[in-house]
Amino acid sequence: MSVKEVMQQQYQQIQAEWLRYQNNPYEVERVHDLRVSIRTLRGLIKFLKPALVTSIYNQLNTDLGEFAQHFSDLRDLDVLIAKVGEYAYQYPEDGTIYPELFKQLQHRRVEKMAQTLTEESRVIIEKYLDKVNTTLKDLKFAGEIDQGNMMAKEFKRRDRKLMKQYHNLDFQNYERVHHVRKRAKTLRYSATYFADYVPKKEHKRVKLAKKIQDICGAITDAHVIKHQLQDLAEKTTSQSKHEMYMKIADYQENSVAVKDVF
Repeated sequence: MSVKEVMQQQYQQIQAEWLRYQNNPYEVERVHDLRVSIRTLRGLIKFLKPALVTSIYNQLNTDLGEFAQHFSDLRDLDVLIAKVGEYAYQYPEDGTIYPELFKQLQHRRVEKMAQTLTEESRVIIEKYLDKVNTTLKDLKFAGEIDQGNMMAKEFKRRDRKLMKQYHNLDFQNYERVHHVRKRAKTLRYSATYFADYVPKKEHKRVKLAKKIQDICGAITDAHVIKHQLQDLAEKTTSQSKHEMYMKIADYQENSVAVKDVF
């Protein structure tokens, strides 16, 4: 499969997931899968950056980023609800406040979900989809290049850089952890979808990249959730809710463990 065909195939996956989300936006997996499909195409584009005309790269990266942003708050809320659910399961004896907490969180979810489905939002999203499709159909590379050779070199370059950044990573620095997580995703997506162009001996590195992505993902999720819970605690007038939100914030932050992947 050619590079353009791979990109078009992933674009079609985004279209399918967008339709599935509209059909059932109440299912958590629908927004998750939609964001993953967008993220995957964006990761492939980032991997191809050295071979793409700069203006085309910038256009695709921007449009896909704006598209994904429409669902960011909803996905963050889904992760938060799951974490609160995890705490409630582990500590069922903590009182009768749980139903009220989940009712509040689910109400917020319905509000965020509805914002993504207004006529205005649909028009904006469809506009970004059309722009991405048009750009992909006229995809241009920066001159004559040996795609296979370029991809093999780019994979090795990114792999070395990822491992070095992870080895030297300050896990208390959220911005750096988030950056390394994104680099791990790009490496994984490129090895998966451009497998024909990546040396087979390099494929084993994908498992390592997946471990790095998962570790960094747990840390970044904990960071986001902590701030969400602190925000909820500050806004509530209920002392019992305030205390519960802060307890859950401490629990989920302390439950994240950094593992050695090497």
